[in-house]
Amino acid sequence: MNRLRQTLLASLTDSEFPVKKIALCYQGNRELAEAIAGLLPYPCLLVHSPSQLLTGPELAEVGHALELYQPAGPGYEGCLAQRALLRAQGCRILTLYDWNESYLADAFWGDVEYPALAALLAQTRAEIERVEEFSITSELGTDIRFSVKGRRWLAEDGMCRGTALTQLPDGEIYTCPVEETFTGVLVVDGTVSRSWLPDEPQRLEFVQGRLVNCSSAMAAYLAPKAPDIYQIGEFALGFNTACRQVVRNISVDEKAAGTVHFALGDSYGLGQSKSRYHVDMVIRRPKVRTWPAIQLPYFD
Repeated sequence: MNRLRQTLLASLTDSEFPVKKIALCYQGNRELAEAIAGLLPYPCLLVHSPSQLLTGPELAEVGHALELYQPAGPGYEGCLAQRALLRAQGCRILTLYDWNESYLADAFWGDVEYPALAALLAQTRAEIERVEEFSITSELGTDIRFSVKGRRWLAEDGMCRGTALTQLPDGEIYTCPVEETFTGVLVVDGTVSRSWLPDEPQRLEFVQGRLVNCSSAMAAYLAPKAPDIYQIGEFALGFNTACRQVVRNISVDEKAAGTVHFALGDSYGLGQSKSRYHVDMVIRRPKVRTWPAIQLPYFD
């Protein structure tokens, strides 16, 4: 667990906003929450978010929160209510989505040093911001070219520095394609939000940013989220070398170095699509080309 401890401390340490007290908000697995709290050299208050809300003087003492949440699990509405209170208080929030005990092992975290990863992402984002068009292809049949001109790029580096939610593991750079340029085919061979790993690759066809046809299993998966799930909402590249093994957790698998993922549904304000849902879909072995051409770490 030493690697996890180092990673948590690297994420939380900020001389301008030092850690005083942490609310460790969990949804179901108290033993895992206790194990994580035991790694930290800070006072930790364990909060079972589905059954209690941290309020009043106790909330006022907290400057940081760790969320051990499962969005598809029971009681998540209470977790979101707790998050809203923490945000209103100005807390910095580090989210640990769908974790289990295997995430405590040193091997899970590899040799990734998050300050170094943050520096890599900052440098790479500066290069990516010069790009006007991407082409993504794969041996399985992905074939799409689209514009990102004028779109804002964000880098998620796992460093808990601001008011936006921070995740661990992390390591991606993302935007939303220009919708009217997004025509072609995606063949998804990795995890789909949140934990579906299809038995066979899923084919999706797009015309001007809208899904017009797809494999039957994907159609069934998306149907309960209709009607506003069929617009493209995100394009992202992964840069975390510790996330190469598929674990069926989209919050991990989408960060893997050398992968890309696209999302249907909400664009997080980066594009036109607005939705209650955001469905990420990983392509594990893409070929990436850019115009103008740039060097992308971990991509051929």
